[in-house]
Amino acid sequence: MYQHHITPFGEYEKHSLADTAAGNRIDLVPGFGGCVLNIELQGQPLLDGYATPEEMAINRWAKNVLLFPFPNRLKEGRYEWQGREYRFPVNDGQTGNALHGFGMDQPMTVSAVNAAEEKASLRCAFHYEGGRPSYPFPFLFETTFEIANPGTVEVTLQVRNNGRAPLPFGMGWHPYFRLSDKVDDLILQLPPCDMIGVDQAMIPTGRRYEYTTFTQPRRIGPEVLDNCFALRQQEGQVHILIRGETGEVRYWQEVGPGKFGYLQLFTPYYRNTLALEPMSCNIDAFNNGEGLIRLAPGEAATASFGFEFTARK
Repeated sequence: MYQHHITPFGEYEKHSLADTAAGNRIDLVPGFGGCVLNIELQGQPLLDGYATPEEMAINRWAKNVLLFPFPNRLKEGRYEWQGREYRFPVNDGQTGNALHGFGMDQPMTVSAVNAAEEKASLRCAFHYEGGRPSYPFPFLFETTFEIANPGTVEVTLQVRNNGRAPLPFGMGWHPYFRLSDKVDDLILQLPPCDMIGVDQAMIPTGRRYEYTTFTQPRRIGPEVLDNCFALRQQEGQVHILIRGETGEVRYWQEVGPGKFGYLQLFTPYYRNTLALEPMSCNIDAFNNGEGLIRLAPGEAATASFGFEFTARK
């Protein structure tokens, strides 16, 4: 039976959904952008998360946070929408770009909780009134985390245009999976995809390259990844395999218009974890339009991703 618990986490509240008998739990902090601190399935922790409130406040590497109103980078923070130019603050000093929008640390409120025998869910909501000059477009952003036996997680993101004008939008998640002590030892398999060509500032050049390195299950080894991939399948779901010392994750994400047609892979320099990031749009989508969600007043877009874990016997 799943239980919902609320405990202090610094100045925030940590919400936990857990079935102790099944060894399944998820811990998250809605008040800090819905940041997920921990996911355990079948008794095995799967994420590299923040251990303390102080770590979370620094938000180094943006571990397990939600990304909106755009994921990844926006060139020099600038974009044009309906004949007007806007500019986000540059927060990626290495490239001179804006990175991951502004949703990572926004206060979300818990709008629904359900704890049942075999599964549990928690929904968070963020109401944005359009007060930032860089993005004056009101919206409602909601995310639902569902955990279920024997060992699955599903995450659904939804955005609704609450304003009087059309708005541009992109969304994603930034999870760091840790299934082995070293990322080199992970086995990875990707669906058919193209690597996005980028310049020195990590902005797309317009070129794409067929990527076959992990078409078949293969050890990551010394491979260094910080790349965006366009998924060739654009209907239904695509699947990704990650296998490590503790078990196997079979990850999926919805693809198609308004869904998660892109994927970012990142191996941090400390090389004990793999970031596998579903994205609804390409890098710099506010400028190139690739995968950009465009919502008229009152319109909404919804997309899901998730994974199943099997512990190693």
